[in-house]
Amino acid sequence: MSFDFDDAGNFGSRREAEEWAKRNNIDPRDLHIREDSRGCDVGVRRSAIPSGGFDDADKRRKDGFF
Repeated sequence: MSFDFDDAGNFGSRREAEEWAKRNNIDPRDLHIREDSRGCDVGVRRSAIPSGGFDDADKRRKDGFF
């Protein structure tokens, strides 16, 4: 079975991405994290994206949708 993921942006580290997901009540199993030398790119399973959007109060993401 394949799942569709939407881009959630770039984070400085895996830890920052996981903390962001926790604040937004996203199960870690719904994340797709790709680490590279600049940090990590994060995708969220489309079915797990909240209809009200995400909590981005601390602006730790480097880019992505807001």
